[in-house]
Amino acid sequence: MIHQFKHEKESDEQPSGSGRQLDFMRALRSHWKKGVCAAAIVLFLGIPGAWIKGKPKYQAEGVLYISPRTWRNLESDQEQDLQSNSQFREFMQQQAHTINRYDIVQPVVLGNEPGAIYFRAPHESDRNATDRLRGALQIAAVPDTYQMTVRLEGSKPNGLADIVNSIMEHYIEVARKEMYYDSDSRLKYLHEERERLQAEIAADTQERDEVAQKLGTTLFNGGVINNYEKLAGENLDALMDARRQRISAEASMGGHPNDPVEQSIQATADDQAQHDQVLISYRSALVTRRADLLMRIQGLGPKHAGRIAAEKDIAAIDAELDRATQETKRLAASNLHSIQRGKLAQNAEMEHKLSQESAAIQAKANDYMRNYQRALGLGEELERLRHRLNMTEDRIGTLQLEVKSPGYVRIFSPAMQPVIPVNGGRKKLLVIVMALALAIAMAVPVGADFLQPGLRSARELEAALGLPVTGWLPSISGSMAGAEETIRLAVIVRRHLSELPNKALVLSAMKHGSGSSTVALGLGKALEKLKVRTLVVEANSQTPDERYEEGISRPGLAHWMNGEASLEDCIHPGTLELPDRIGVGNGAQEMAMMSGDMVELLVEEARKQYDLILIDAAPLPGSLLTEELIREVDAMMLISRAEVDNRKEIKAVMKQIEYLHPHTLGSVLNNVTARKEQNDSAALLTA
Repeated sequence: MIHQFKHEKESDEQPSGSGRQLDFMRALRSHWKKGVCAAAIVLFLGIPGAWIKGKPKYQAEGVLYISPRTWRNLESDQEQDLQSNSQFREFMQQQAHTINRYDIVQPVVLGNEPGAIYFRAPHESDRNATDRLRGALQIAAVPDTYQMTVRLEGSKPNGLADIVNSIMEHYIEVARKEMYYDSDSRLKYLHEERERLQAEIAADTQERDEVAQKLGTTLFNGGVINNYEKLAGENLDALMDARRQRISAEASMGGHPNDPVEQSIQATADDQAQHDQVLISYRSALVTRRADLLMRIQGLGPKHAGRIAAEKDIAAIDAELDRATQETKRLAASNLHSIQRGKLAQNAEMEHKLSQESAAIQAKANDYMRNYQRALGLGEELERLRHRLNMTEDRIGTLQLEVKSPGYVRIFSPAMQPVIPVNGGRKKLLVIVMALALAIAMAVPVGADFLQPGLRSARELEAALGLPVTGWLPSISGSMAGAEETIRLAVIVRRHLSELPNKALVLSAMKHGSGSSTVALGLGKALEKLKVRTLVVEANSQTPDERYEEGISRPGLAHWMNGEASLEDCIHPGTLELPDRIGVGNGAQEMAMMSGDMVELLVEEARKQYDLILIDAAPLPGSLLTEELIREVDAMMLISRAEVDNRKEIKAVMKQIEYLHPHTLGSVLNNVTARKEQNDSAALLTA
């Protein structure tokens, strides 16, 4: 935990914000030139502006009445009503932006219109005059009414009322047309659409008539029967019957001997052979001849020549009988096969012809159905086109009548020629400019003073550190040792002397020129007056102070570090204005290489003769030697210079101090304007 140098009346409350308070008189003394310059600028710009703006202004105002509803029309008997306030306000806002539209204002500045006579400047272009008049118009809705005001201001009263009335008339004309936006073009497009529909209806009607002549019917509906489909069905039945007969004939052809069909044919051939009359007669003759031969060989021996000859004849007769029978069977089977082949060929031919006929009938049926469906589609298309034609003709008739109907806006009160100006007066504006210049002359110094980044009071330093401030020192000329604030600071240091672990204190500023040497020497002299033996040691080789070398020339701290002189030889004895002190000497490199052991030895030797050692170190930011001194001494006092150091720099150094973590920490704001701190010293410091 870091111990702090505290005063008796310290409060636990920390100042909020930046801790800065407004000092009106100080701001005026410090920044009066800025205030005078700001006031001069205001007067330089304001006086010509007041002279120009102070010209008398005349105003002409006309009032339009805008109905919140549109009237009944031929299509609907219901009026369009804006139910809510938000809808009506949006509607009125839209009309306000419409009144000064370019196409409405432009005709007023052309030709012999009042705007061209009174408003338009000589040799001014149409575009410039129109834009200037649009910018000059003031259009606003009257709250809680259906009225819209149109105002025009000018330096002369002539022509203002004529211009306003002309603009309102042009607006009403445009509004009436825009009820049916671009009605002429819409009627043109509707007539073209009607002609296109009539042409399509004529073309579709002619095509359907041609289809009706081709099909031979004028009735087209979903219930008509297609005769070709009926014929195709009957032909298909005949084709299937012929196909069955062909298949039956193919099955009756037979083939392999073991085939049942072939066996059936052979059986039929046997039966025909058995009942064949020629075969029966021929066999009867051969049987009779055989029987006769058998009678002749009776009683003849086996080797009898007559018997042998007769037996040969009998064998020949038997062979002939068998041959004749087989030949008859073969001829019968051959006839049966020929009959079956004839039937098969006949059935195949019939099937082929029926198939061709069926294909022809199906093609005609498909063509009939295709044409019939086309006729149905044409009928539906004609119905749709006739319906669209009727709607188009109704819309044409509606537009031709409605464009001549009255609109929802009218002139409620025409503008009248202004008689007296509505504003103006250069004296009043000049007084306002003078008052404004005076106010700015006072506000600019106060603002500049308040926004100045440098610290100005101990309260601001306390807010930046987040810790109580040990004391502050004024910016006075001459000796500081006798100053009241320096004595108070010395009293506080003496009170906390027992809390210093090494009876030494490192004084380090934020930057060079912040007065750390002045504070160290003044504080050392003040402590001597309080009977505290104090030695001030200069350890800042970057910017050595000549006051440490005043009087008899003596060795410096660098000589002691090199062993060239003892510590007593280096001490400059105190004077009326300065305490006992040791200068840095001529050894910047040796001082930069000063180690912690050397610091400890210095403090130990100095404590033999002194109660407190004040070490005047270089600024803490960027000085490794100062960091080493703080680590070894373990106590420091941060010196800040008023009007120079700012909050951002203070916070950056505080982070470095938190890293070093000294046992005891104090802070002093130096070079403070005494007048400012007269009100703060009683609250912050106590002697």
